[in-house]
Parts: sequence; structure tokens; C-alpha cells
Amino acid sequence: MVAHVWRMRARKKKTANYEKFGLQVTLAALRKIKGCAEAHFLRVESRKPEYLWVVLWEDQDALEAARNNPAWKEQIKKFEAGQFYKTIPLELVCQSLGSFSTRAAKPRAAKKAEESEAPESAPESAGTSSPTPEGE
Repeated sequence: MVAHVWRMRARKKKTANYEKFGLQVTLAALRKIKGCAEAHFLRVESRKPEYLWVVLWEDQDALEAARNNPAWKEQIKKFEAGQFYKTIPLELVCQSLGSFSTRAAKPRAAKKAEESEAPESAPESAGTSSPTPEGE
């Protein structure tokens, strides 16, 4: 696993546009590129607008192939045209030495699983009295 980490300080007046761009353009482009395992778009808690991208690739070859992918190149052109950054972004490529994940199942999927495991029961009576034998 290879992590591609990218840090950018944004122009204050461009933060809303950059966040929209990241969510709508960059994530969509990464989703289409083979070998991209995960992508995280993060806003850093600081006085000045700063963002991090942490993108996980299957391996170094997948990252290199992505850099030559037309979807990647188009996304970079759009990013540069937006003039979102105040300083030149810092880019790091890191080899994973180990990791873990504590991802929970999506609530919707978990609910469906519970429903399929629960035994079927008759609807409960709205009244407070117990059922009586017929004829009484």
C-alpha cells in the first residue's frame, strides 16, 4: 500500500470553491482510477485555510499509472485553473509499513442483517387483555 499525501494552503476567498471542487471533481476522478483504494479529503483545524489529501494506492505502480491517466491529468488542469492555493502544495509519497482499520458496517446494511436474523413473530395486540379461548 502506498499513501499519496498532499498538503495545500488555500486562498481564504477560494475555500468554498476549493471544497466544492475537491468533493465534486477530485473525488469523482479518483473513484474512476484503477488502483485507488481510498481517498480522504481533510480540512486542517487551523487559523488559515489548509487541506490534506490522503490517497491510498494498491502499490507504487498503481500511483504511477494514475499519474498518466487522462482523468488524473484533467483534474490537475482544472485544479490549476482554479488558482485555489496560496503556496505551492507539499506532496509526499509514503510506503505503508503497517496499518489497521476499525471500520463499522454501514448502519443500513447492519439493520438489514439484523432483520434477516430476527425470527418472524406475530403482530402484537394493541389491547391489554390476554387472548381468550374461542367461545368464551
